Amino acid sequence: MRWSVASRLVRLRHPFLALALLACLLGAAAGCSEPVAEAPKPPPTYPGVSLTIGAIGDTAILAGVAAQRGEWTATRKGEIAVATDAARTVENAGDLDVLVFPAQDLGALIDRNLLAVIPNAVVLPEAPAPEGAKPADRKSEASEDREAEGFQYMDVAPAFREQVSKYGSDRYALPIGGSTLILAYRRDAFTAEANVKAAKEQGLSLEPPATWAQLDALARFFQGRDWDGDGTPGFGLAAALGKDAEGVADATFLARAASLGQHRDHYSFLFDADDLAPRVVTPPFVEALKAIAAWKAVGPPGVEAFDVAAARAAFREGKVAMLIDRAEKAAEWSSDKAVAGAPLPGSERVYEPARKTWDAGGSINRPTYLPFGGGWLVGVRRGIADEKRAAAFDLALYVAEADVANRILAERAFPMLSVRASQMGRGLPDPSSARNVDPRSWSGAVSRSLMAERVLPGLRIPDAGGYLTDLSAGRVAAMAGKAPDEALRDVAAAWTARSKTLGVPRQLWHYRRSLNTLATLPEPPARDK
Repeated sequence: MRWSVASRLVRLRHPFLALALLACLLGAAAGCSEPVAEAPKPPPTYPGVSLTIGAIGDTAILAGVAAQRGEWTATRKGEIAVATDAARTVENAGDLDVLVFPAQDLGALIDRNLLAVIPNAVVLPEAPAPEGAKPADRKSEASEDREAEGFQYMDVAPAFREQVSKYGSDRYALPIGGSTLILAYRRDAFTAEANVKAAKEQGLSLEPPATWAQLDALARFFQGRDWDGDGTPGFGLAAALGKDAEGVADATFLARAASLGQHRDHYSFLFDADDLAPRVVTPPFVEALKAIAAWKAVGPPGVEAFDVAAARAAFREGKVAMLIDRAEKAAEWSSDKAVAGAPLPGSERVYEPARKTWDAGGSINRPTYLPFGGGWLVGVRRGIADEKRAAAFDLALYVAEADVANRILAERAFPMLSVRASQMGRGLPDPSSARNVDPRSWSGAVSRSLMAERVLPGLRIPDAGGYLTDLSAGRVAAMAGKAPDEALRDVAAAWTARSKTLGVPRQLWHYRRSLNTLATLPEPPARDK
């Protein structure tokens, strides 16, 4: 039969087609034909299932989620209710099936047993069966198993894949978007011929600083100088230094302290991982707070009371040459002049807490500190009824999938950064909103920060917000003139009291667990009665 078909093609004067067919037939006969790719599996369906998704904290993040729900409902045959009526807290989120939340609240949610563990089978495409294996030989880790090609697990930056979304070795959530601080600067201030000449005479190079000491020197250089040629003196640096509801002021302090106090050989940072003793009274934190308090002399009048909105305004209006801010807030920097971005600097020395000495002479210590515990996550409530569980995992996966998350990032109501390596280099999620912000340097700063060798997510233990409120009070006191070491002793006392109220053994378990690397028991100690 095969030969007769080929011979007919030859007689019909299609020699090339006949030869191609003969080659295919011979290949098939020899057993070397190419395998036919399987068609993509259709998504699972959940007819009759209705899920409620809501947010802990700012409900503005739900605008992007709500805009993307139509595809899920159309393909899965289920229903989604978006709880935009009011922001939930950890205490009243029990009515949600799927939760969107800042990673800072991860420990508190786990402490209340509100989150289900997300099995690897949910996020990893099913492994191919060994040759000759029967379908029954392929066992999933969970009944919610599904092909997860759209999630593209390995494209997620390691810090979010293995740290931010995990607590210990268990994954409790999937990352949607991230946050990181970068240095924004006026390009004309760094390139104007008069500035370059004057800086050279002072032994300075007008380029993004590699160390905090270099940043301090640049801020002093620009302070009081007409660096933009408008005929009036300008200022060096704008940063959130006072009370700041957005948390950028605290994150800035902790980012500088991390370069001094997050040793390469240690995982813990804010607390001693053996007894939960606060480390904020140690030399790296004191030195960082002294240095930041000194920024009062290199900013506009009243900078010591600036929140981040005031700092952005000063930069946007052309009053200061440099700004420290969340990268995703680039739309609020826009001006008539070009703005560039760079990663935050590091330190030439780092404190070794066990020996209580400074290590120097190596490479610049430049860990990335991530505010909000790292970014924003989506998880599934623990204890959902069986008929809903698979749908809830599927919805969480859908929200975090590459294409859907990318569309959510473009929503102006709640700016976030991509957590995916392939998307970090594409520039601003919404370039039209950030006029004159250089997308290339911005992308480079974000990529280098989020893909750094060492990334330090912010505090994620129960009542993380309370600990940061204590820290903020001490930091603001130092800006108002209190000695930094005295202000930090007050912070340490407040932290110790807070931990005692919550239960030191249980909080210590959470802190060790939140570091993702230290051994802990499977369950935390019982709460103190």
